[in-house]
Amino acid sequence: MTKLAKEPWDFIFAAGDDWTDEALFGVLPAQAISIRVGLRPSAARFLVERPEELMEILEDLMK
Repeated sequence: MTKLAKEPWDFIFAAGDDWTDEALFGVLPAQAISIRVGLRPSAARFLVERPEELMEILEDLMK
């Protein structure tokens, strides 16, 4: 378990489009929301095809 997983976070959100983001996705706690932009295999929980889709998600979260 990582230190991040031991903290009392209400919400953890991570998104990325690069192979370097995979290290982060791999250490996030199971309840974290992680999104990979692009359709390559990923350790992220969710995939979106285009950056515009991620922007829509972020805009919805702000409502």
